[in-house]
Amino acid sequence: MSAHPPYTVESLEQAVHQALKLWHEADGAGSPLQQLRAFHQTQLSRGFTMRQASNQLLLDGIATLARSAPDEAEVLRLRFDQELPGYAIANRLNVSEGNVWKKQNQGIRRLAQWLHEQEHRLHAGRLAALQARLELPTYTQLFGIEPALDQLAGQVCHPQPPWLIAIEGLGGMGKTALADALARRLLADHAWADFAWVTARQQVLNLGGGIKSVNQPALTVDALVDALLAQLAPDAVRPVGLALEQRLAILRRLLHERPHFIVVDNLETQVDVDALLDTLRSLASPTKFLLTTRHRLLGEADVYHFPLPELGEADALALVRHEAAMRNLPELNAASDADLRPIYATVGGNPLALRLVVGQLHVHPLHQVLDDLRSASGQPITNLYTFIYRQAWDGLDEPARRALLLMPLTTEEGASFPLLAEMAGAVLDETNLRDALDTLTQLNLVDARGGLHERRYTIHSLTRTFLHQQVLHWEG
Repeated sequence: MSAHPPYTVESLEQAVHQALKLWHEADGAGSPLQQLRAFHQTQLSRGFTMRQASNQLLLDGIATLARSAPDEAEVLRLRFDQELPGYAIANRLNVSEGNVWKKQNQGIRRLAQWLHEQEHRLHAGRLAALQARLELPTYTQLFGIEPALDQLAGQVCHPQPPWLIAIEGLGGMGKTALADALARRLLADHAWADFAWVTARQQVLNLGGGIKSVNQPALTVDALVDALLAQLAPDAVRPVGLALEQRLAILRRLLHERPHFIVVDNLETQVDVDALLDTLRSLASPTKFLLTTRHRLLGEADVYHFPLPELGEADALALVRHEAAMRNLPELNAASDADLRPIYATVGGNPLALRLVVGQLHVHPLHQVLDDLRSASGQPITNLYTFIYRQAWDGLDEPARRALLLMPLTTEEGASFPLLAEMAGAVLDETNLRDALDTLTQLNLVDARGGLHERRYTIHSLTRTFLHQQVLHWEG
């Protein structure tokens, strides 16, 4: 992340000179200073027009310059504010005309240096303020995410539709961590007027296997609007009792005028999605929204879908070793790939499950932890399955449950629809099976892979392990 604004003193010197020459022009002539944060701060804080803001910024700089170089400041004031020619300034100051032009150039240079310092200060303050809106990261290092970061950054930074981008995946796959890493990468991007982060999280699973409820209400449209206004327009006048439509109008005007980058995290239920999506659409363009959700929003034509894949074996084992080093488990950190592969075979590349396994190894041997996962034994394992799967399982109809219970019979490469239909036999007809696969795919319980002419259906290793035992307890 860059700690410096992208403007050089040289580029600012040209901008300052041009802005001075536009001193008496109308707003329609624009200002070469209008991309500066100092310009926007001046305009917003004083309610100025573009020309007023540009000239006031220059006057503030000239006033500062007058304390260290009063002759240069006076030349700039007489030359551009009062529009005096060079010879008239020379006569008034009792210097040669050549000296006037020299002092003008020196003054412009000093103004550019002052603006550069202002931008550096405002930029550093902005970064600190934006970073404060992020939650503390739950990770110390991420593995295997660079391709995902690059793809998402390309979509988010593209100043065209889609305006809504969704990171989709099972619980524990690292959707929030990926969104956080992307936000930290893009915070220094000057294309964004501002940034906000809002979460709908209702519970968390800690690395000891305990589920903790989060003390915050569900994310309604009302709560979303208030959270965004609090971050993006804290000084806006919002009288108590201002109607939702009035608050929405303030927010729409703000987000439509200049592009913002907004993350809405943990839309875990279809109710969350249904309640908020139309509102987000009304606020988007040129603002971009990044959503994280357990649901694939395949029915929404204006959403860019990014299904988050599980970690490959190499990255999964690297994560296990990193966690072992962080938690002082030297035997695990030094273990061979052959010793660690059973972990990957059991839980796959789900980062939360991998980290939970590492946590359990403080107390139990590896074979016991993996046996507990396969047999759904022990409270930490039960909580893991509950956190990731329970809500989705409870929402499935009977055909979808029957189809999901077929999936452990498939290989890791998956099965084609005809093969699944054959496996289903008399339990599910093809119509019910097809509808069930639609539902399971949208819930990220089943992966649909392949190309244009063929799809194969498979499940994550952790889902396979879960279906062997835990779901039997819930059915029973």
